[in-house]
Amino acid sequence: MMVNKKLANDTIAELRSMNIIDNNFRIQHDQNYVYIPVIKKIEGHNYVEKIGVQKENTNGKISFSYDIIGDIAIIKGKSEQEAKFLSKHLMERKNIKTIYLDNGINGEFRTRTLKLLYGEGKTSTTYRENSINLFVDVQKTYFSPRLSTERLRISNEVKEHEYIIDMFCGIGPFSILIAHKIDSDIVAMDKNCDAIDIMKKNMEMNKLKGNITPICGDSAELMKNYRNVDRIIMNLPHGAYNFLDVAFKALKKNGVINYYEICDYETLENRMVFFRKSGFEILYKRIVHGYSRNLNMYSIGIKKL
Repeated sequence: MMVNKKLANDTIAELRSMNIIDNNFRIQHDQNYVYIPVIKKIEGHNYVEKIGVQKENTNGKISFSYDIIGDIAIIKGKSEQEAKFLSKHLMERKNIKTIYLDNGINGEFRTRTLKLLYGEGKTSTTYRENSINLFVDVQKTYFSPRLSTERLRISNEVKEHEYIIDMFCGIGPFSILIAHKIDSDIVAMDKNCDAIDIMKKNMEMNKLKGNITPICGDSAELMKNYRNVDRIIMNLPHGAYNFLDVAFKALKKNGVINYYEICDYETLENRMVFFRKSGFEILYKRIVHGYSRNLNMYSIGIKKL
């Protein structure tokens, strides 16, 4: 289990009381996170694979953070030297064809800056989660497999025939999963036209019960054309707050916004006050995953009264 350092002591105490810490592995940490080995997963938390890696010149074991998207692995939060060493252990997995080091996310479309460590140097792959297949290009678009549980949770909230806007859809994982499971009408928009092109390919790859209309454009302008929407998904954790005004106007009474933001606890509390003053009921707030020492990614559900 991967938790923010600020939450580590309380989390460890709770897991010990539940008797689910795996004593065959050591609790490890890096600059931002503590990695707690557990014998079973708890819904709503993020995990990295438990690997007993022998550090050079030490007898200690370390855990390290990485994403696996199809046959591409991306190591995060390490120097190039450390990542090259750690990549040796990922190479042993037969399904891994390419390994990158993530040197940060940049630009308007939040794409990754990747350094090839091993393999073919390809950037596209096919990834499967929650019964759908997704074509992903890790260079052209941002995609996180760590939101898999969150995407499933939201899809389970959706009722038949909902009218939904996915404001920052990317390659379409929220929209496609919902439309795959439920007869719904979804408008999926993103400013990155490469992401929209890939989404169209993903729509063809999956059997859909619902209808999706993909649109490339600025959500701030596009949203002015919509009203009486049942649900709006706002998965832009570094900037969704700036689009709340147009989202509020498009939403019908008793409609729901699934809102995501990376922030500190004080900002989170300010958001709660703002939502209530704006005429919304808070349905839930939860940590999706830790982000840095003082920041978490939060998922917030609000309903228009």
